[in-house]
Amino acid sequence: MKKTTQQEASLTAAHALLNKRINHPRIGEVITEVEALESMGQGHILMVTGPTGVGKTTLAQTLHARMFKRFQQEMSQNPGLIPVLRIEARATSEAEFNWKLFYSDILEQLEGPTGTPAGVEYGVDPTTNRVYRPLGRSKNTAAGLRKKVEEALRARGVKVLMIDEGGHLTNVSETRMKRQTDALKSLSNCAGCQIILFGSYDILGVSRLSGQLARRIKEIHFSRYHTDSPDDCIAFEGFLQRLEHDALGYFNGLLLENARLLQMNTLGCIGTLMDLIRGFISRAQKYGEVSQELLEKSLLTQGQHAAILEEIRLGEERFESEQFRLPGTRRRAA
Repeated sequence: MKKTTQQEASLTAAHALLNKRINHPRIGEVITEVEALESMGQGHILMVTGPTGVGKTTLAQTLHARMFKRFQQEMSQNPGLIPVLRIEARATSEAEFNWKLFYSDILEQLEGPTGTPAGVEYGVDPTTNRVYRPLGRSKNTAAGLRKKVEEALRARGVKVLMIDEGGHLTNVSETRMKRQTDALKSLSNCAGCQIILFGSYDILGVSRLSGQLARRIKEIHFSRYHTDSPDDCIAFEGFLQRLEHDALGYFNGLLLENARLLQMNTLGCIGTLMDLIRGFISRAQKYGEVSQELLEKSLLTQGQHAAILEEIRLGEERFESEQFRLPGTRRRAA
């Protein structure tokens, strides 16, 4: 059956919202906390942690765009300025974290791809407003690249370095974890920038490796929407209502009708919810209908749900047990 103009518009809107950053209360809360601690400046690491699928990547993208907007006037006066840099700590097949790849990724964002051998000095070309590297003896070692990264960050005026997928940095022994975290803290000091590290609960414990790290690392919890919290349930339903509205009626109210089911199945994690909705839209487009049956087929399986729930419970218990409590304070139920 041929789709009506309204149906086509709704389908287009539904697809569009999947690639759209949709803010919700929890993101706003974490951003407020990050901005409150951001002025601590260089030498400190802000560590944003939360469960898998909670929406850390969307949070990082939103925070990145917000920071760029804040520095807009400075950038208009200095076209060579890059005030905020967002990088991913990439996983590789190697046993250890690849620092050379990490530093090279930073340099590529600051300079753009180039075939010029690594040089020894950096500056900003007044004509192109690009960081340049004079020809010279290659120093393509981790230590050499580290020095170049420090100089490039300072030359570009980077004030905040955001590192996504922080677990790839800390998924090592405690000795190596301390060494790698010390390296980040040192990079912050030497380059004069604030570092914000994003990761799942596996990055917890970094600040307990030494007294120096405990003093320099500030943990920020990006939590899910709990089903045992009335406020969280209202906020989750509000997000679903926003999706229904932005999709121009494509879901026929099914998301709101199944709010409780969706919150329980996705464990209150917005990133997981969006993955589920992507599958739902794909099925609905294939079968030419939006139905309860297709929505339920898109849910996490019992095995998937159990695995994610166990990971979240362990992470939440660890986060809460490691927070300092005044005498008489009560721990929130998981």
